[in-house]
Amino acid sequence: MLAVVVIIVHAAPLGGFPDLPWHFLSGTAVNGFFAISGFLIAGSRVRTSLTAFVWRRLLRIFPAYWTTLVLTAFVVAPVAGAVGHERWDGGSAVSYVVDNAALRIHQWHIDDLLRSVPYPEVWNGSLWSLEFEGLAYIAAGLLLGLAAVRCRPLLWLTALLLAVLCVQVLAFGPLDIGSSHYLLGLRLAGFFLAGMVLWAARHHVRVTWWLALPAMVIVCAGRWMAEPWGWTLTALPLAYAVLWLGSVLPLRIGARNDLSYGVYIYAFPLQQLLVVSGATSVLGYWGYCAVSVAVTLPVAWLSWTLIERPALSLKGLVR
Repeated sequence: MLAVVVIIVHAAPLGGFPDLPWHFLSGTAVNGFFAISGFLIAGSRVRTSLTAFVWRRLLRIFPAYWTTLVLTAFVVAPVAGAVGHERWDGGSAVSYVVDNAALRIHQWHIDDLLRSVPYPEVWNGSLWSLEFEGLAYIAAGLLLGLAAVRCRPLLWLTALLLAVLCVQVLAFGPLDIGSSHYLLGLRLAGFFLAGMVLWAARHHVRVTWWLALPAMVIVCAGRWMAEPWGWTLTALPLAYAVLWLGSVLPLRIGARNDLSYGVYIYAFPLQQLLVVSGATSVLGYWGYCAVSVAVTLPVAWLSWTLIERPALSLKGLVR
């Protein structure tokens, strides 16, 4: 479960622990999220109209996203303030929800809270990727609405992937794109498109261990490649590897209850609350990881049961 990997990796900077050899796996997990998303979203788009596609994406992202903003601002933050003897301000809490409501994060802090923790003034550092996820959904919805792309999806999606990978390389050379925001978008676009390409090639490419093994070797080697080569050369291998893992895992986590999104968006503020409460000094790194997962999973389950699944039940309203 990629979201659990993110929790374990985030535990080091949030808890003030030294960087661990696997700290890079957080980025790899997010890349894997985008690859899986590209594969699934492409299939969803060709089966539905544009309006139905947009409606379903809105239902999947926003109800739980808005819930985590509200819970963080009006439940987790006040508790953290009381425990840490810091001031919680209602106006700052309101602006945290309102300013961040459209997926792009404009306000990371809530008043003066989290000033004394190892990762200060950031309540939910995981939410940065959702803006790019939303943009990827829009692009996929429009792209797969074109007749030419629908007729020959493998050709056009492969061409677009190659174009994005070339731009990644040029961004660190002649184009010299200095903005980290644009570079993040380029990085994630490559993995999302790689997933879409594998969807288009699903009838031509078999998912087997003897292809997955070298794919995983390339992904691991990407750890030591300079940017952007660590993205450019691993986009398709990572997409293939995560699809293979999804096909061979004996327990299909999330087959009935999809907790991955909830785990991803609720874990960070809960981990910060644990830090404020002093849990890290008592539990150590692995204990902190275990408690973080144990606390987050029930919240993610409640979110799926009370927020996400009921919202998704409305998808048939738009066709």
